[in-house]
Amino acid sequence: MYKLIIGNVRITVYDDAITRQEAAVTAKDAIHTAETQGKQLSHIELQLGPDGIEVKTTEKIGNKALRKTVKHSMLDGMLAAVKEKLSPTTAFSNKELWIDGDTGQEWRGSEVASTRDELLAKFEEWLKQM
Repeated sequence: MYKLIIGNVRITVYDDAITRQEAAVTAKDAIHTAETQGKQLSHIELQLGPDGIEVKTTEKIGNKALRKTVKHSMLDGMLAAVKEKLSPTTAFSNKELWIDGDTGQEWRGSEVASTRDELLAKFEEWLKQM
């Protein structure tokens, strides 16, 4: 018995008759197959069977399995930027005041809050469609 690691996947080879080269190729094939199915593996077990090398895979579960695509990462970044622009987290910002940087116009009060909430809700709805 020996163990390998490919990327973040642990591989346990139970039969020493399986060469490291065969184990690596078989494990990479299993990882590739899982990725094409949208799965992420955490562990692969290899052993010799009557029909050759038998592969048993364990899929990642829990929070670590929640990986993002580049599209989801960009959309999350956009949402964070919109939230920061509409509701700055700095200590010196007034949440009931909006100043237009181009014209210098100012708005105050509930109109600012209701417009901010409306825009944020519409942006989040747009994100759901993506």
